[in-house]
Amino acid sequence: MAPIIRTCKSLSVAALLVLSAPAYAAQEASDIYWNAQRQEITGRGDEALKSYAKLLVRSPDSEAAAENLLDAAVREGSFIDALAAVKAAQKAQQADSDAPLLILADAFRRKKWAEADRALAELEAESDFTFMMPMLKGWLNVAQRRDSGVGVQTLQSSGLTAYYGDDQLIYFDLADGNIAQAKLRLRNFRGYDEPHGRFLAGHAMGEFSRSGDSEFASALGRQIGLDAGNYATPPVTAEVGLAMLFARLGLALDEQKQPQKALYFARIANWIAPSSDAAKLSLAELFGRQGLDGKASALLKVIAPASPFWTQSIVNQTQLAATPEEAVAIARAASEAQPASSQLKLLYAQVLEQADRRNLAVTVYRSLLDQNADAANGGRRALYLLMLATALDANGDWDSARNALEDAAVLDPRNAQILNYLGYSLLERRIDVARGFELVSKAHQLAPQSAAITDSLGWAHFLRGETDVAIPLLERAVKGAIADAAINEHLGDAYWAAGRRSEARFAWKAAALAAEGDVAARLAQKIDFGWAKETAAP
Repeated sequence: MAPIIRTCKSLSVAALLVLSAPAYAAQEASDIYWNAQRQEITGRGDEALKSYAKLLVRSPDSEAAAENLLDAAVREGSFIDALAAVKAAQKAQQADSDAPLLILADAFRRKKWAEADRALAELEAESDFTFMMPMLKGWLNVAQRRDSGVGVQTLQSSGLTAYYGDDQLIYFDLADGNIAQAKLRLRNFRGYDEPHGRFLAGHAMGEFSRSGDSEFASALGRQIGLDAGNYATPPVTAEVGLAMLFARLGLALDEQKQPQKALYFARIANWIAPSSDAAKLSLAELFGRQGLDGKASALLKVIAPASPFWTQSIVNQTQLAATPEEAVAIARAASEAQPASSQLKLLYAQVLEQADRRNLAVTVYRSLLDQNADAANGGRRALYLLMLATALDANGDWDSARNALEDAAVLDPRNAQILNYLGYSLLERRIDVARGFELVSKAHQLAPQSAAITDSLGWAHFLRGETDVAIPLLERAVKGAIADAAINEHLGDAYWAAGRRSEARFAWKAAALAAEGDVAARLAQKIDFGWAKETAAP
């Protein structure tokens, strides 16, 4: 979990107007406010923004007027209105401690460096964002064509600075032209599985490609799961580096249950570097989390196919699709636009499965295997075979699924997922319990932390009549996946076999909470009448 960023709490909207103005003026302001509220509720955000702007003109000292205008401006993307709201709040001495950040963004946009210095001084006086100061001052230096002045020692000034500065240090290298130093740090960077790490890799790909090092650019692409060839990112400038700091903090604030502040930070990133696709991605992600799917989709659709962030934008668009068929159409169009992309073809197959179009998904998985027939792609082929097996199995073709799993296990004999799937399937079907036990045992050795694999091993012991060994494993699996219906059912069956009848029913009831269809009916019968051969878990 990211270290906590502290911000001042939002202003209250409870008392809209406590004004010394005449009654008719207060009534007019109240009418504007409630009209804006209705416009928001009915999805007319642009009209609500205009109403809140009008309200601020009528009530320039109202905390609620400034706060509502700022929130609406952030949602609708109006920098002018956001700036007006913050300045009004500052004038009335009602602004949050993060208000200077927007003033700083405005100064950056207009290249007014003296104003930026004053905004930084105000921010430093607030003491809420001290950890950001080295990075903010560094980017102000870079924007004025000076050395950033930021190094490893600078980032050690506080734990928060060090945590949120690991990627920033590399952005400074890239912006300063220290390509060799950036390359060294990128090789040692450990955050590629996080959004900020993927953003860093995407931006760096363009820099290394432009420097003539396409090989390293491709290596960065592989770190974030991209096919070779997508290097079209703008140069890393002060605006880009600063925007990526705001984007990262926005996502961190959302994790800390501060959605409005999160959106504010992510929107500032978008305003500072409007050409950055990473800034669009982070803002779209937060829009999606807040149910603003239309705004998220609009941002994602602007990202062009040449961008290293395009594939992620397509993934996100499929997740936002209103129907499975719409998701299929998005994935199909992207795959057809870049037919050489294995990532997009894989996405297309997965979306087809989600839409219950498994026959076509099987065809796409097979084409992926043909496309990656080179022996050097063994690990990738094993993954595709696993996914092919999943689709075949769900489609009722177990024989073909087993063949695919056997081939996958040969290609990647240390892949715990493959071994577990094949082993558990053999156990489930009672085809070859001995080999199934051997496979899930090996899978558990490779991934002892996996609840699913621990469940498989516990179930394998149960099928061998080793209930005393099975129960501790199944209990451990339940702790790791407390809401999993299959694991809870297995534990209930093992409890019953051990004579622990009350505990068995509790486990079955826990399983029933997440069960559907035939499984739910089987569990209901067990809860009422106890375990019987015909109600045994598979």
